Amino acid sequence: MIRPTGATTEPTGPPTSLEERLRPYVWAVLAVVAAIALRQALAPVLGSALPFITLFPAVFVAAYFGGLRPALLATVFGVLAAVYLFIEPRIALVWGDPVAQLGVVLFGISGILTGWLGESRLRAHRRVSVAISRAEWEAARAEEEAVRAEEEATRAEEETLRAEEETARAEQEALRAARESARVERILGSITDSFVVLDRQWRITYMNERAAALVNGRPADYIGRILWEAFPESVGGPFDKAYRQAMAEGHPVWVESFYAPIAKWLQVKAYPSHEGLTLVGQDVTDRVRAHEATVRLAAIVASSDDAIVGKQLDGTVTSWNAGAEQIFGYTAAEMVGQTVYRLIPPELHDAEREALRRVSRGDPVEFSETERIRKDGQRINIALTLSPIRDPSGRVVGASSIKRDITRQKRDETALAEAGVRSRDLAQALDTAQAIIRDLDGRITYWSSGSARLYGWTPEEAVGRLAHELLQTVFPADLGKIQAVLLAQGRWEGEVIHVAKDGRRLNVASQWALRRDEKGQPGSVTEVNTDITARRLAEERMRRSDRMEVVGQLAGGVAHEANNQMTVVLGATEFLLARTDLPQVARNDLAQVRGAAERTAAITAQLLAFSRRQVLQPEVLDVDKVVQGLDGMLRRALGERSTLHVQLRAGSRRVKADPGQLAQVLLNLVLNARDAMPLRGQLTIETDTTVLTEQYAEGHPGVEIRAGPYVVLSISDTGHGISPETMHHIFEPFYTTKPVGKGTGLGLATVYGIIKQSGGYVWVYSEPGQGTTFKVYLPMEEGAVQEAAASPPPVQASGERVLIVEDEPAVRYMMSRALKEHGFKVLEASDGPEALRLVEGANELDLIITDVIIPGLDGTELARRAAKVAPDLPILFISGYTDHDIVRRGLLDPNQPFLQKPFTPDALVRRVAELLEHKKSAHVAAQPTGRSSPTTAD
Repeated sequence: MIRPTGATTEPTGPPTSLEERLRPYVWAVLAVVAAIALRQALAPVLGSALPFITLFPAVFVAAYFGGLRPALLATVFGVLAAVYLFIEPRIALVWGDPVAQLGVVLFGISGILTGWLGESRLRAHRRVSVAISRAEWEAARAEEEAVRAEEEATRAEEETLRAEEETARAEQEALRAARESARVERILGSITDSFVVLDRQWRITYMNERAAALVNGRPADYIGRILWEAFPESVGGPFDKAYRQAMAEGHPVWVESFYAPIAKWLQVKAYPSHEGLTLVGQDVTDRVRAHEATVRLAAIVASSDDAIVGKQLDGTVTSWNAGAEQIFGYTAAEMVGQTVYRLIPPELHDAEREALRRVSRGDPVEFSETERIRKDGQRINIALTLSPIRDPSGRVVGASSIKRDITRQKRDETALAEAGVRSRDLAQALDTAQAIIRDLDGRITYWSSGSARLYGWTPEEAVGRLAHELLQTVFPADLGKIQAVLLAQGRWEGEVIHVAKDGRRLNVASQWALRRDEKGQPGSVTEVNTDITARRLAEERMRRSDRMEVVGQLAGGVAHEANNQMTVVLGATEFLLARTDLPQVARNDLAQVRGAAERTAAITAQLLAFSRRQVLQPEVLDVDKVVQGLDGMLRRALGERSTLHVQLRAGSRRVKADPGQLAQVLLNLVLNARDAMPLRGQLTIETDTTVLTEQYAEGHPGVEIRAGPYVVLSISDTGHGISPETMHHIFEPFYTTKPVGKGTGLGLATVYGIIKQSGGYVWVYSEPGQGTTFKVYLPMEEGAVQEAAASPPPVQASGERVLIVEDEPAVRYMMSRALKEHGFKVLEASDGPEALRLVEGANELDLIITDVIIPGLDGTELARRAAKVAPDLPILFISGYTDHDIVRRGLLDPNQPFLQKPFTPDALVRRVAELLEHKKSAHVAAQPTGRSSPTTAD
């Protein structure tokens, strides 16, 4: 710029005093002191975590007010304060934790960067101040020029007239130039790159809006100025050298460098011409910084001790660092392009696939601990973090995982935990366990609190007494032999019986350890006792349950065969009794045979009930109403010598059970109570509700009890009670204390079987001479009470075709004869495949009767296949009992009709007629009425 003669010196900024130079450093020290005080105040909350949380703001304050050097001072003081005061070990300028070292390094780098940014801000501020002073200086000069301009204005007016003539001529030229200039401006304005034109004196002759915006200005601020004056920071730098090289050599030159005043990376191409130099530039800051970040990240990944692995969403490995090679043993050449599942145990493949699915949705997978497999086959524990990898558009294209080998850490943690447990166990064993210390004569010298809780004697009552006399110990062998083993081996283990202070007999697992003095002589015995009474009781219950299950299986099998034979006997007697040519004596004999067969059928029904193979037909029942309905029958069964009291408190609560079987339970228990009160007594039947909790179930080991609400049916008598020996066998079949000929031993076994099959429980409480109480627990049901439906009357057969499938020839003959005598046409099959062929080959069947268990193809499968041939064909199932696979808990599908063996010919005919009548009614209902009606839909 050409300065006028006599102008004052151009301002460069006011001089700085010593106080102003020292002020930023004082602020930096005060900020660090305040940050240290604040962090110290937060120490109870943060502990040693986040040591630099308050020091970052202090460094920022120092950088903002003082620039680089005060920021560096604050950073150094911050590092020393954090290491000395907040990082373990405290009050020492040492740190061994790698995480702490990394934190110090990151804090130092952050402090330097923050100081550099603050220095840039201060320099920009100073430049602005100088610019303001220069503007004031220019204003003063302008005032002087204005005075001179007024003097020359007069002369200018004179020349104006002459200029007007020339202006007219120039207007046309200017108009043409303006049009051309506007066209060029539009072209250059549409260019997205920065565009600057210089003449050969380095004067800016043109600058587009993009270029001006890049340096935070307007084109008018720079056009007409010398390049080096407009941008003094570029003098001597890469841009200066490149521009001068292009101007001197006459060919384009490319340059890319950081321009500090605007804190951006610029890429500029300089094109020389006869008029000067054309500069075309771009802001490449984002690209350069992305490249720098990529380089830094690559260096971090390459030098990390952790395994950092990149993979596609299908598990194919795309990157593999040195840490991964060290942890897993595979080189990058061995893993890149291979599946990551070779590192993962087979049982964890599904978990890895789920994690990759989550990552594909953009969800990060939190820190977790899992297992992986090294190249040598060894399984290791790793800490895993999984994050999504995105392309420039934001789409997830892969996953990045960081894995740290924590096998040794887990092993150390386990060892430390085990050592801690052993230490605590050793410290607490004598007091919390049932421990006793006694001398060699058996006199107690120490009595733990655990022993006091188990046996009931306090330490004051027990110490000084002989242990075996106090506890009335029953040994499994001679005491002398036990003592000899103790002295020879130093320890003895066995099971003994102790008697507590309240008289309870306890099964105890006892461990004795001989303690010797310093000379190696026996000194005392430490005895640790464990109460195993509940375990022994559970084992005994389990043995009884297994024994009853075996007996039940045998009883069910016998009952099944007996039912088949009784079906034949009952059918044959009914056929004979239907004849009119038999003498009365023969008819009387047949009546006796039928009665015996019916009594045998009743006994087999009880066997089936006990074995839980009886087919139940459960209904939702109101227990109170059931008891009320049986009141008269129960009073007659009890007899006139004893009185019956009924207390109904179930409140219309419902259960799901077979009503006939529930009545059988009540009758059997009443008859049992009657026999226990031969002279007179009182029987009380009560209903109530309760909830069986998990704690109740835990109190009955060996029995699987489902927690929930129950209806309780209690039957209590005032009879002679039950001895403990009898209690162990009370529910076993054929076990009875009655004289020969007075009982079958199946009454209570039947009760047990029915209740268990109904999903309930039965308990007995009794002592000799104190009466007996049976409590029946049945699960509560929410359904509505079902009312009994009247059976439809039988109809006369008219040649309907019935297929009988039964493997027992006698039973099949009886059924066939009964149906033929009532007008049915009968086909017979002895096994499932034969029956299926008849179903597929017959022109038309009206009904199938099949046993549930038949050779070759069971009844349920036969029914399923027959339904494919004739979907509307009714099927009647018959059986002495149903297999577990069919009935399972004793429940028959309500949609499948069933007839229990043994049955009479008349019962069979009536059941068949009932099913055929139902089929006919359904067929009539399905026929069209002959006139159309609008169809509606729900």
